[in-house]
Amino acid sequence: MSDAVARAPVNERAANATRPERSPAGDRTGGAPPLEARGLHRTYSGLAGPELHILRGVDFTLDWGEAVAIVGASGSGKSTLLHLLGALDRPSAGSVRVGGTDIATLSDEAAAELRNKRIGFVFQFHHLLRDFTALENVMVPALIRGDGPKAAKSRAAGLLDQVGLGARLGHKPRELSGGEQQRVAVARSLVNEPHILLADEPTGDLDTSTSRDVQDLLFEMRERHGVALAVVTHNRELAAKAERVLRLREGVLDNV
Repeated sequence: MSDAVARAPVNERAANATRPERSPAGDRTGGAPPLEARGLHRTYSGLAGPELHILRGVDFTLDWGEAVAIVGASGSGKSTLLHLLGALDRPSAGSVRVGGTDIATLSDEAAAELRNKRIGFVFQFHHLLRDFTALENVMVPALIRGDGPKAAKSRAAGLLDQVGLGARLGHKPRELSGGEQQRVAVARSLVNEPHILLADEPTGDLDTSTSRDVQDLLFEMRERHGVALAVVTHNRELAAKAERVLRLREGVLDNV
């Protein structure tokens, strides 16, 4: 392990997630859902143009262990919605609740802490640290959380083995294919055992064959780790794997 990884600062905002305080089993069946949004609006004010109203009263619920796909045209606001659901941005109006906690009631620091405890992220571009190995990249969120290097290394190695990269632990991103890099990103998103996994066009930068492999991996890991999955995608094949498919059009989210 590199000295840079060993010296990683404790900064929760930089982590994908921190160890969640697991809800009792009863909460998974009769309590608050892991993720819920009501009446979400998001507007942007341009300096030289009219106000842009991206989301117009969106309602959304993600239940325990469920997989939901969100589809829509480019520029329809899918990524904006996912950022709001993941507490990466604040709505102009409406509420987002993670495990029953209203994000609007929290300071930025507290919202980051809650996000880090409950949510993992996979983006279209893997955002791996180029000078770190696959193992070190997956370890980073756990080290930032304050886990010891031995525990972080063990958990990261186990996840990389689960995503089919057990023989590639010491390889850096430039030594991995695009599909392998995205597999590392999936492992990293799960290293701190989140309740929720949010994926924004996770196969958008991959060829057809590799895309199918990553699709299968996402749903396999969702089943294995018991996370609730919400995925934004243009890929009809990926969307069809979800229990529910929703379409975002003109700022409104509807069933397909």
